Amino acid sequence: MRPTPYLAVLAAAGMAIAVTAYAAQPAQGEAEQTCAKHGVQPRSTAWELCLSHVTRAYEWGERTLANQLARAAGDARENCLERGQRPETAGYRACVNKEIEARSELLILGDDQSGANVAEAQQ
Repeated sequence: MRPTPYLAVLAAAGMAIAVTAYAAQPAQGEAEQTCAKHGVQPRSTAWELCLSHVTRAYEWGERTLANQLARAAGDARENCLERGQRPETAGYRACVNKEIEARSELLILGDDQSGANVAEAQQ
């Protein structure tokens, strides 16, 4: 009995999902180290957001962007606390996410490994 095209497509899709999940593991490990290096604490709201942004950057092969996003997450955490946001609130989570996304729009992409961003470079 020959396998149907449907089963072949299903098997190929399953393999693609497995390969993607396997490839994401090293990126998440690097993201954990990078976020911690920039002062973001594990098991915190800022940690989850940092991992989300930084892991994606590593998966794209953007090492400089990953470092810049981790720095932005560390700064965002501090900025939101200074504004009176409490870490256990939805407002704090929204504040941290907004700060990371706003800063990521200013970041320089490319081969440069310095981690400098546009706003700081122009001052």
